[in-house]
Amino acid sequence: MIDLQNTRINTAGAYVCIDGLYLFAIGIKPHNSHIPIVRLGGHREGQETGWQCALREVYEEANLHIQPLVPQTTYVSNWDHKEIELREVQWQNSIEQEPTPILVVTYCRQEGTHLSLMYLSHAEEIPRPSSEVRGLVFLKAEEIHRLCQEPMTLEQYLRGGGKAILNAEFDTSLVLEPFAQLCLLSKILIMRSKKDVQTRIV
Repeated sequence: MIDLQNTRINTAGAYVCIDGLYLFAIGIKPHNSHIPIVRLGGHREGQETGWQCALREVYEEANLHIQPLVPQTTYVSNWDHKEIELREVQWQNSIEQEPTPILVVTYCRQEGTHLSLMYLSHAEEIPRPSSEVRGLVFLKAEEIHRLCQEPMTLEQYLRGGGKAILNAEFDTSLVLEPFAQLCLLSKILIMRSKKDVQTRIV
């Protein structure tokens, strides 16, 4: 169990599911001449809870009203020791009726332990990218794994049937670069798949 008394929620976001696809944003700035694929989310403001921050950020970036989904498990990643595998934890909410995050990323600073939370959610609306992002991509599980395992250009993604809403001009020959929360989602989906197989065997 994570001791919330000695931690601070710094950022929060959401894995948004729409018709079986996961929604991610294209970052506003190129990164190492690549096209960054980033989570919907950002820094907490004022006295926001993690979920309130995720709600606001997703609306600001994709014009979506999201509803929480209950994750089977909460996973923790230690950002200061990235070589350590994800581990399952019991999450104890300090605020009544606050959704449980599916992913908690921890990192230590002088003032204490900071948390970055990701919630599992769904939406029924059609997303619309704001000026804060350059576009949105809709990823199947297999596309998430492929992006995290081998280079893929935007052109290859679109030619392979990948779905996107773009509000900027792109050099489609540039490689898509998965950022942390996308790579961690790939690991979570693999772990969940293995657990489902073990459950069926038992």
